[in-house]
Amino acid sequence: MARKQKRSGAGGFAEEGQTAFGGDRYFVELGAGGRVVIPAALRAALGMKPGGRLIIDRAENELRVYTQREGIRRARELIRKFVPEGVSLVDELIADRRKEAARELKDTDDE
Repeated sequence: MARKQKRSGAGGFAEEGQTAFGGDRYFVELGAGGRVVIPAALRAALGMKPGGRLIIDRAENELRVYTQREGIRRARELIRKFVPEGVSLVDELIADRRKEAARELKDTDDE
């Protein structure tokens, strides 16, 4: 399979290919100050925009980069596994706060 080389705007290079797992693979240069240019095709596909916040996770000997929006989506997905169907965490939090406020009022009245 022939691979196209693309020049990045920062003087680095990006080489396209397929990973063994079916994703895209790009080879980029590490620039001054640790800068990495994310190829335009990846930024577009992942919804990365200038000024957008990214999360970088280090797992063993690799870095994983994803958008803050994706991080929030993952967190919600994880939490959803532990919340029973039909339960509203917001409603439970409000009820807990009201009970706590009532206890504080009672303690103040008892003094």
